[in-house]
Amino acid sequence: MRELFLSVINMSLTASYVILCVIFIRLLLKKAPKVISYALWGVIAFRLIIPFSFESMFSLIPRNINAVLIPHDIVYQQSPQVNSGIEVVDSLVSNSLPAPNVGASVNPLQIYTEIGTYIWILGIMVLLIYSVVSVLRLKRQLKGAQLIEQNIYHAQKLKTPFVLGLIRPRIYLPVDLSTTERSYILLHEQTHIQRKDHIIKILAFIILSIHWFNPLVWIAFLLMSTDMELSCDERVLKEMNEEIKKPYANSLLSLATGRHILNGSPLAFGEGNVKGRIINVLNYKKPVFWVVIVALITVIAVSVGLMSNPQEKQLSIEDYAHQFIEETIADYNTEDNYFKIIDRKITKLEKIASFDELLPATTLDIWSLEYRLKPEDISGIMLAGGMNEVDGWITEEASMGKPILVFSYDHSTPKFLGSFWSGEADFSTLAGQEMALRIFLETREMLPKETYSGNHIVIKFPASTGETYQLFLSQPVVQGEDGIWCVERWMDGNGTVYYVTPETDIKIADYYKALQKQNDEGDNLSLIDPLEVAIDYIKNDLGQLQVSIHDLVQKYSATIEDFMETPESNFIGFISNFEIDEYSKAFFHLDQIEWLTLDDTERLEALDIDPDEDMPGGFYIHNPNSYPMSFQVAEDAQYNIINWSESATHKSVSTQAFKEHLEQYYSDFVPPFRVVTKDGYVQSITEQYVP
Repeated sequence: MRELFLSVINMSLTASYVILCVIFIRLLLKKAPKVISYALWGVIAFRLIIPFSFESMFSLIPRNINAVLIPHDIVYQQSPQVNSGIEVVDSLVSNSLPAPNVGASVNPLQIYTEIGTYIWILGIMVLLIYSVVSVLRLKRQLKGAQLIEQNIYHAQKLKTPFVLGLIRPRIYLPVDLSTTERSYILLHEQTHIQRKDHIIKILAFIILSIHWFNPLVWIAFLLMSTDMELSCDERVLKEMNEEIKKPYANSLLSLATGRHILNGSPLAFGEGNVKGRIINVLNYKKPVFWVVIVALITVIAVSVGLMSNPQEKQLSIEDYAHQFIEETIADYNTEDNYFKIIDRKITKLEKIASFDELLPATTLDIWSLEYRLKPEDISGIMLAGGMNEVDGWITEEASMGKPILVFSYDHSTPKFLGSFWSGEADFSTLAGQEMALRIFLETREMLPKETYSGNHIVIKFPASTGETYQLFLSQPVVQGEDGIWCVERWMDGNGTVYYVTPETDIKIADYYKALQKQNDEGDNLSLIDPLEVAIDYIKNDLGQLQVSIHDLVQKYSATIEDFMETPESNFIGFISNFEIDEYSKAFFHLDQIEWLTLDDTERLEALDIDPDEDMPGGFYIHNPNSYPMSFQVAEDAQYNIINWSESATHKSVSTQAFKEHLEQYYSDFVPPFRVVTKDGYVQSITEQYVP
């Protein structure tokens, strides 16, 4: 929905320029028949509802305005930019847009866009509901209308004629019209029906409702309605004769007294600008033939010019690289980080790899870019963040490596998709380059957040730190019993996702196809067992040697949504330094332990613990003297302490009561507590019963 909202804004901004042009041309066509200027409003309707257009060398749209003014990925840009074509406006608006905060969970610009989307939808609903209600009220007033002939009705207390209805429109006339008045008023309303004005007006109102936030669209709607009425008036004068001008004008004046009953209805053809209509009727003269021809040619030419987009310059890879550098320079030339760049040059622009399989029907290229910037005065610049100086030039190699530019192709024409940094992945192999590109595409929602469709398994296991990690396993080649499994990504206890890149210098799909072929031929048979694949990755890649296959918790027929749910992590240890006032959330240290019972035979044997001598109470606290861990507590966390008055059961207490409960132990033995965390915060703390 956010992308639809941004598309509507882009169409509305482009249409604003077209509206201003049409208003100006309308003034030039003042002596031409009004039906010609009425037809010109169709160009604006096209611009307001069609998000694309054809290119023409005769386009009247400035080249910059043809660009997408607000990029759909603006909420993901490190430096959000708009492109109105007016440098002052672009600079002012772009500098006022909030950039994403690396440490924040949500981009503030994304929040503002979501709020704007809901306000936009609310405005549409209000206008449409108001319009429907006004039409229903009008129909209720017309219940007593009397049929005269065909679709013509007389209505009591009606002061103005109008057309009502969509499929079978009806003409409603006041009962006190004279025969002469009735003839030309009826012709006026029939002209509306013949030209389908009753349908056009509804469509125009719907378009207005979609673009309600744009005042120029409201002006266009009112002027279009005026031209609709003026062109119908001229049709009446042309069909009958010019001698009725004065009586017709008098009728318009007398009928104007009751028009307020139609306010708010998009079907009210006779509303508004009565003075303008009367002046137009009195001044009407049959147009000269050559004026009509010139006006028609003008309107056709203008329509083509305003409906078409200018032919865009085909940018090369090097052009896009220079644009990237210019954006980097713009980031430097700010008040917060100012030093003036007077020159720049590309020192290396090299295609690294091409991929045909990631996006359908297009090839993706990644290019490595190296460049230098020459500041006006390098002596006053503090070089940081990977910057170096060579002969008065700044060489850029940020802490995240070199910029990597991503391109797709449309009929061999490159299209710049964005950039990322070489340090974000292992760029020494083709598989590492492919994985970096996949992450880039997933971040921009151009790919689903799963590498392979089909069967998936989520496997959870306890890490040595006490956190719960989880793996996302897929079948990359063949689905079913004969297909090999792979770990495509994993998540730590804080919800951070890590992508798994195979150690190979070929494309990832080819790598797994080769493994599948080996399996089919009788080698690497363990790859068809997801638990074996999981435990091998846990031990050899994550270094969690203490995990056994019995520690794995599996969820079969899993989805990516199951994987993205952060697992709960369980810790046990001694709590110290519990603070509730010093920080925004409760904070404490945890000296982690192992709580071993007689059932943990393998672990007891590994630690050389004799159950008969070392575990008289049936338990053993193993404390490896590790450095205490720090935790913050969620505001809605649960605190459970032992209620000794009720057979050592647990009871839930407040944060303050829990702190007081801890303080009573400080001079004596402190019991261990079980801590459950999720998304980086403690969800519950439960006191461990110690016999």
